[in-house]
Amino acid sequence: MNERQVVARDVSVRGTHEPFVSGIGFTAPAGAVTVVGVDPGVGQVALALAIGGRVDLLTGAVSIGGSTDRAQLQLRTRLVDVPDVTAPEDSFSLRAVVAEELALAERPSSRRDVAAFLGDRGVSDLASRRWESLPTGLRTRLLLELGSWHPQVRVIVLTGPDRHGGEPREWFEAARSVADRGLTVVALCAPATASALSRSTGLPPAAIEPATEPATDPVVEPVVEPTTDPTTDPTTDGVPA
Repeated sequence: MNERQVVARDVSVRGTHEPFVSGIGFTAPAGAVTVVGVDPGVGQVALALAIGGRVDLLTGAVSIGGSTDRAQLQLRTRLVDVPDVTAPEDSFSLRAVVAEELALAERPSSRRDVAAFLGDRGVSDLASRRWESLPTGLRTRLLLELGSWHPQVRVIVLTGPDRHGGEPREWFEAARSVADRGLTVVALCAPATASALSRSTGLPPAAIEPATEPATDPVVEPVVEPTTDPTTDPTTDGVPA
């Protein structure tokens, strides 16, 4: 088995009164984007945490490269834009968000390094803009790129990119550019968005591993595209000179 392939089988995560997600299964191959339709909100967050080995499972298992060891799942995954977990603070500047993401990726993150990163991507003029005011496609593209730089990461889990609005194909193409480098990308979005992407790309849905019990919440509709701790001060950007 490819060391970057993700397999989820009959995954359920315990909720307060009922599971946040129940009976989910899919296979996400390396070098591809797998889009999984999951109800927005806690369902998407719970599934992202499950894939990343960061929450106990009620049923089922998640493996990367055949390993279900939670320490390995945590090491090999980067959870991107997960609400209230890894999503940047809306009030932070672009400069501050990039500095934090560079530091998390164990890259130089001084003000000069941030300026070079933004300049290379032609967005230096946006450095002081609030994160929430930036184009949605730009935000997702930058988070995906920076997330893929983590030295041990083999799997990117992009969570709820459609919640920001915009054209789904935009973030889908950004995710595909990361998968082109050999990483596994799992994108969790609303079921309607997953269906729309399937229609617009003309790609057949990925195989769904059957759960031991019928899944009722949420509905999973994967689509596979084969391909060749905030600490900064938003007032000062918290970027070292």
